[in-house]
Amino acid sequence: MKKKPLKILAIIFLLSLIFNLYLSLSSPYLNNDKSYFNLRVIDQIKNTGLPLFYDELSYGGRYLIVQPFFHYLFMILSFVPFYFNIFPALLVSSLVLISYFIAREITNDENSSLITALLAGFVPIYSKTLINQFTIYTLVLPLIAFMILCFIKLEEKKYFVFFIIGGIILSLTHSSSFLLLFIFLFYILLVNVENIKLIKLKKETLLFMFFLIFMINILFFRKAFFQYGLDVVYGNNPLFNTINIFQSFYLLGVIPLFLGIIGLYQGFFGPKKEQITLIYSIILGILFLFLIRLIDIKIGLLFLSFGLVIASSLAIKNFFVYLDKTKFSNSRRLAILVFIIFFIGLSFLPTYFNYKEEFTDLNDFEWLKNNVDENSVILTPLEYGHLVPYFSDRSNVIDSNFLLAPDPIQRYHDINLIYSGWSYNKAIELLKDYSVDYIYISKDVKNIYNIDDLPYLENEECIRRIKESIYQFVC
Repeated sequence: MKKKPLKILAIIFLLSLIFNLYLSLSSPYLNNDKSYFNLRVIDQIKNTGLPLFYDELSYGGRYLIVQPFFHYLFMILSFVPFYFNIFPALLVSSLVLISYFIAREITNDENSSLITALLAGFVPIYSKTLINQFTIYTLVLPLIAFMILCFIKLEEKKYFVFFIIGGIILSLTHSSSFLLLFIFLFYILLVNVENIKLIKLKKETLLFMFFLIFMINILFFRKAFFQYGLDVVYGNNPLFNTINIFQSFYLLGVIPLFLGIIGLYQGFFGPKKEQITLIYSIILGILFLFLIRLIDIKIGLLFLSFGLVIASSLAIKNFFVYLDKTKFSNSRRLAILVFIIFFIGLSFLPTYFNYKEEFTDLNDFEWLKNNVDENSVILTPLEYGHLVPYFSDRSNVIDSNFLLAPDPIQRYHDINLIYSGWSYNKAIELLKDYSVDYIYISKDVKNIYNIDDLPYLENEECIRRIKESIYQFVC
């Protein structure tokens, strides 16, 4: 690689990293309650050497399925201050580097690859799913992207080794490893349809990877398979695909969506290359999972955004090829400058303004830890479920670990009734059913349900306010 592109790539990477760290470190809390569950698992590993397989504070006590690589990795790194901000930001920014190398393999063009790297660093969906979140997807997305790069370069021995190691790590990290299987299933289908000849090494490696991922996941999820059967793929999730995918498409970003579609169109009618077929496989694999409702909308859009960013490299390269054939062939620098202006307006700023702090004040959870009985059960909305065990060290009624949980769909419905329903008697009945002692209702919670307060407080015989955002249930 020439030194100048390497320097530009390093600058893009640093810009992405600084951007991610700025948003993460300027926020008082992590931006997703599941982040605090991951911190609890790491604390459990520090104390016992083992992950949290039984959580007595979740749903009143239940078993968990934990694929522990992510937690062991960050337990090792936990000596670094703010490790849960710094290392996820590094992983997200690594998409800049990975996207550059994939784009260079596809286009063999430095300018197109660098612009693709710039796009990969700032995608609006990151603000909703990755930035300032200690989530497994900060590792899973870069890992899958890196495995795709390794597969493209599989004939080189080191990339073959990296690909196998990546598959093992992915299987030990999250069930998203099945997404990779769907991508490669479509890849095999497309190369056969287009009569692209696969080398023997790739065929055998794919067969081994299918077996490896399937067997490791079966070991982790065997209990869930026995309990739910094929319905395990829906994860017992009460929110599964309640978001409208078309209302969320803006999260992909205008530029990746526009250029990605153009790149896919040009790739379809251009020379049939194995690398381009792999990009089609990413897009088709995710769209297929959307179609059969096997992937969460935001997570699917996260992976789809990566596929569109890579597909954009084709459109960008073809634009420069066309430019070189016209009388504006000397205007390449001007074209890049215009692109950067559009990038700032349509990618950078939307990514920045799309980020919003999910939690503004969680001090009342600390108060609950110090002032209520240790056996108390605290009711919160689903979005706050993991905060109760982490900050208050008390039991919750519901959280987002739905698999193996006792009837989360019914609980979710009942909690909505307690917060937004009008029946006092029904609320009392449900609070007794779940042995609730305290109800948390902050300004942010009121905004979730679009209420001013609990709607049935005329009779305070059973429900008494003890703090501005906390009610005690005494019946």
